[in-house]
Amino acid sequence: MDVIHYYQSLIQNSNTVMGAMVEASGTEALTVSHNYLLDYDVLKLAISGRPEAAVLDSAVREYQFALFALVSGQYRHAFGGLRLFFELMLATVQFSAHEIDYRLWAKDSKDINWSALKDPQTGVFSTNFIRAFNPGFSDYGKQYSAIAETVYRECSEFVHGNARTHVLLPADMNFQNDVFCSWHDKAKIIRLAIIFTFSARYLNYVSKETVERLEPIVLETIGDLAPVQELFATPLGAK
Repeated sequence: MDVIHYYQSLIQNSNTVMGAMVEASGTEALTVSHNYLLDYDVLKLAISGRPEAAVLDSAVREYQFALFALVSGQYRHAFGGLRLFFELMLATVQFSAHEIDYRLWAKDSKDINWSALKDPQTGVFSTNFIRAFNPGFSDYGKQYSAIAETVYRECSEFVHGNARTHVLLPADMNFQNDVFCSWHDKAKIIRLAIIFTFSARYLNYVSKETVERLEPIVLETIGDLAPVQELFATPLGAK
């Protein structure tokens, strides 16, 4: 088999995997996860014109690559891409408070560090960070930090090649329903954590029009939180 034919066969196999996915699971889960991209477009409105918006763009690009890997049966890469997306989205929020770190990162002089993102004193879920921008959210940071830590660790198992992942993943590029569903579950949890951090950081600093665009997304994900209920119970412009 020549090299070109070999890779053509892999592409054809990806189509086979996608067909098996649709046959076994339909399109609902994929559609839901794909449509999260619409939410992330709205989140970008909150930071339009800010330097960290470029990081969000990079994050969304990685999410799209992760989705492509998922439907192609490249599950390890799908989880890896999801993890990178999560890191970049949280870094977007972190950089909003530390522009010098963003400038250094953009010049390849500083890395994004998960430990810094979740640091209990200075990270995006920390009481100090949240209180600086939206004190009403600060009591919930620890809860969402735990959620974020768990899902990040689970995605990291695939990145690091933990032994358990070799058992879970198919040896060849074949559709694996359990793994497919697990990816969507993690994408949903990651979206929850992202919307919490963006709400805590930006809701007090965006226009009325942007709040109106964000309202259905925020209410659908974290609408049970008291500060969210208080915010949207107050007529816009009345505060």
